[in-house]
Amino acid sequence: MALGLLSAAYDGSIEFDSLPTDWVDRMARRIETGLLAPGSRRRANYLVRSRSSDAVTFSADDFWTAFNIGLNDVELRRADGNRVAYHASFSRWAAYAAVQGLAVAVAVLIAVLLLPGGQTEVARYGGWGWPLLIILLAFFGLVWPQVLVVTHRRFASRALERIVREAVAA
Repeated sequence: MALGLLSAAYDGSIEFDSLPTDWVDRMARRIETGLLAPGSRRRANYLVRSRSSDAVTFSADDFWTAFNIGLNDVELRRADGNRVAYHASFSRWAAYAAVQGLAVAVAVLIAVLLLPGGQTEVARYGGWGWPLLIILLAFFGLVWPQVLVVTHRRFASRALERIVREAVAA
């Protein structure tokens, strides 16, 4: 599956020396007992959505879990040989980042317009004040969340690979 630069999804595979036949059970047990830190479901409340002998699908079950690390929806499937292929997305995480960016930009704009002296401070920059403010608000409200998506994809995939390796080795 081809994924675009701004996509909140990622694919990959993990190679094992030997993939146990019960790897799905081990992974499901890890999800049920605490995905990020075994024994703790705090901000890591994941549910197994489906499982078979060769695949397991899980997803974040609440807001804080979806916002925490961004493993919102994950599918792990046995690939050829001793590989586990994965497809994961963090679309809820990306949506929260976009909403948060827009909320901050709107709050700053409202503060500048309504607080005493706000408009005067912007006007102190001459003809550049308002255009510069609008550019900064547009960047942090619209562009920055996309930058976060692009950079977050690498960290989320590394975290997923680490968790799967730990669970399968247990």
